[in-house]
Amino acid sequence: MGADSPTMKSLHDVRSIGAVLRALETPGSEEYRGRHQWSNKDLDPTPVSERKWTKWDYMALWWGSSFNANAWAAASSLVAVGLSFSQAMAVNIIGASISSVATVANARQGALYHIGYPIAIRSQMGVWGGYFFVFLRAIVAIVWYGIQAYYTGLLFSVALRCIFGHKWTDLKPFPASAEITSYDFTAFIVIYLLQLPLMFVHPSNIRRAFEVKAFILPPCAIGLTAWACVKAGGFSKFDLATRTTVSGGALGWAWMNGINSVISAVSPMMINQPDLARYATKPEEAGSWQGYAMFICKNLISFMSIATTSALKVMYGGDPAWNLWDQLNMILNHTWTPLSRFCIFIVAMTFAFATVLTNISANSIPFGADISGVAPRWLTIRRGQVLCWILGLAIVPWKFLVDAAKFITFLESYTILMGAVIGVVLCDFFVVRKGNIHVPSCYDGSKDGLYYFTRGVNWRGCFAWLCGFIVPFPGLIGSYDANAVNNAAIDMYQLGWLLSVAISFSVHLLLNLLFPVPVFPKKYRQMPVTWEYLGDQTRNGLFDDEHWVGPGEPVLSMVEAGNGDPADVGCDSEEKEGRSEKASIHQPESLNSEIQYR
Repeated sequence: MGADSPTMKSLHDVRSIGAVLRALETPGSEEYRGRHQWSNKDLDPTPVSERKWTKWDYMALWWGSSFNANAWAAASSLVAVGLSFSQAMAVNIIGASISSVATVANARQGALYHIGYPIAIRSQMGVWGGYFFVFLRAIVAIVWYGIQAYYTGLLFSVALRCIFGHKWTDLKPFPASAEITSYDFTAFIVIYLLQLPLMFVHPSNIRRAFEVKAFILPPCAIGLTAWACVKAGGFSKFDLATRTTVSGGALGWAWMNGINSVISAVSPMMINQPDLARYATKPEEAGSWQGYAMFICKNLISFMSIATTSALKVMYGGDPAWNLWDQLNMILNHTWTPLSRFCIFIVAMTFAFATVLTNISANSIPFGADISGVAPRWLTIRRGQVLCWILGLAIVPWKFLVDAAKFITFLESYTILMGAVIGVVLCDFFVVRKGNIHVPSCYDGSKDGLYYFTRGVNWRGCFAWLCGFIVPFPGLIGSYDANAVNNAAIDMYQLGWLLSVAISFSVHLLLNLLFPVPVFPKKYRQMPVTWEYLGDQTRNGLFDDEHWVGPGEPVLSMVEAGNGDPADVGCDSEEKEGRSEKASIHQPESLNSEIQYR
């Protein structure tokens, strides 16, 4: 057969494609060829060398991330939909209290076992079932990344207006069907391109940027609020300017709706906690202190947002401006002086910088972690962040934002979707398993694995999530089309996150009482299940007599079965010998050593 024959060409093409695919694989992926890959370097438990975050870093994270355009809009939109200044503040205090407790609780598993959400969810939903919930969060992260990036572009557009004046806003307009102005689109594209280099910063090192943000942003936000309040004549005029436009039962549901919108604004950070808590130097560093910081910072930014919105309504009249960029443009429209332009430029640029960092911590990094969990052979967190950057533009984010009511509705749709996940996670981790996760089993896809459940899916958790999501779902439809469902469904939807969490938590608990699951592997099931036994930092998710090198070693089922290695089934003697040799070379001297987690 000649070298130029069609068969030889096809063979050559196949080999070329194979070579390209191998070149695109993640570092170390050659260990996983020929079988399913459950991990890569970014999915492995965080090594000691990368556990750098202290309580000050987590507090700085909340101090800095609270000051962003999304949090500002979420609070001020409450005034725009009919609540008074004092009522909006009360709603924010309640919402921030609930959010703080849930956030710290969800961080616990990541802080104890140094694993991110894509790995931890396997213990609750199954090694295969967890993929759906990883993919679900990844999709939501893309949408949120695009929206937050769009916020950044609008703030950057305000900054450019301060520099160029009407020359900036007089750019040739787009047609009305575009639903975005030409100058806002230009600013969005420019700032979007400038964000790309930040996708290459490892999560363990980006904490320094949050420290800078925490230092420079709050003074700008406080200065804006103080100026607006003084110009408006003080707080005494706010409630008069923002009278409640609802009463009776409608007012109660408006409160509930507001509480859920406050929780919705921090839902991405809440569900993402394991991805950040895994980098804590000690578990307590990601504990109560970040809860206190979150509560204080969220209420502070809400107060400033609501106060500024109310003050501008007193000063200029008309409908409340609830978006920060609209507020800044309103000030420029009424006060076009060199000093005001300089001050507004500083505020707009610092908020743009802050929103970029919040977007990375709340959306980009979690998406990278998620997508590396879906395809660990090909994707790392860094590659995932770049992919998120690409897809965030593809969703055309400005189409999501029209008015305050629709903005709040969009926030709450995320709440019921992921709130149902939070309910299952908290019930499973704290009640069913008493804070115990057997880390090697999270990487064990064999049928004998602890988290294999039923064909790789924990139907209890999945059914509980479905119940928590499906009950308020008709109300979500009704929030867009009131004639599609009855008022009871719409009122039920107002309960949003609280209802989703309560239902999924209760259903999961009931199913585990009726159909209990083992907490420990077969070899250790005679041991009593005590509170966070495996979470002891001398164990790191292992039993005292276990010697687990890491997810790259196909010996996990030995721990589960207590005899033999099912991974050897179907392997020739040479492969078995190679594995055995490799395991002996990498056997750790100490269970807490660096090499254990590679």
